[in-house]
Amino acid sequence: MKVLIIGGVAAGTKAAAKLKRQDRSAEVMIITKDQDISYAGCGLPYYVGGMIEKREALIVNTPQKYSMLTGVEVRIGIEAVGLDSDKKVVKARNLQSQAEEEYSYDKLIIATGASPSVPRVEGMQLAGVFRMRTPDDAIGVRSYAEDRGVKKAVVVGAGFIGLEVAENLKARGIQVTVIDFAAQILPNILDPEMAAYAKKHLQKEGIRVITGTKAEAIMGTDSVTAVKTTAGTLPCEMVIMAAGIRPNTAFLNESGIEMFKGTILVDGQM
Repeated sequence: MKVLIIGGVAAGTKAAAKLKRQDRSAEVMIITKDQDISYAGCGLPYYVGGMIEKREALIVNTPQKYSMLTGVEVRIGIEAVGLDSDKKVVKARNLQSQAEEEYSYDKLIIATGASPSVPRVEGMQLAGVFRMRTPDDAIGVRSYAEDRGVKKAVVVGAGFIGLEVAENLKARGIQVTVIDFAAQILPNILDPEMAAYAKKHLQKEGIRVITGTKAEAIMGTDSVTAVKTTAGTLPCEMVIMAAGIRPNTAFLNESGIEMFKGTILVDGQM
């Protein structure tokens, strides 16, 4: 049996390892557009703050080590761009050579995860604007903060990731403002009473929190100098976008797989 897995972080690597434990004769391959697999996403903000000192501490397994431990073949830098479910073929692009490739399978596991949902505002291309999803993102934030001597930062999004990043930027001595379009922090996670309690805790720690506020533009010429919001202009040298996520499923749009708002509809077994 040939099993192809698209995506190599938590779900993809765990599924692949389990398959090989169940059936050593199975041919299992992971393809991923990233250079890293099996990394500790929850640790990324703490690398920014310095609690995690080295990049290597974020990586659970390298592709080479993982393959040796499990017998799973891993191909990095391969982005899935289409799926023919009738022929059981995944169409992909080699990001290094830009060559088009095809991968056949008997069984397919889609574990592509999600990407940060980025607001459509001016200035996203400026130096100093970051996301927080991969080890390279965390490295970029920490390096920029150190190299530029950042004094003020704005975090757009008051979910778990946004607040953890804010906490760790504050630990670096940076003045942090968190903004969110929702009326409270941690929307859809905490009830209003608990959210108010958490907000007071953040404010007590020196983190400014502005809810019910929308980012309208990121200002600057070559690098960030401020964020224009519905509540006024916030001077800063760094912006972290943490305003939710979107599924990495665009490559399935013409696959015939039943979708709902970018998510895959599954049966009762899932």
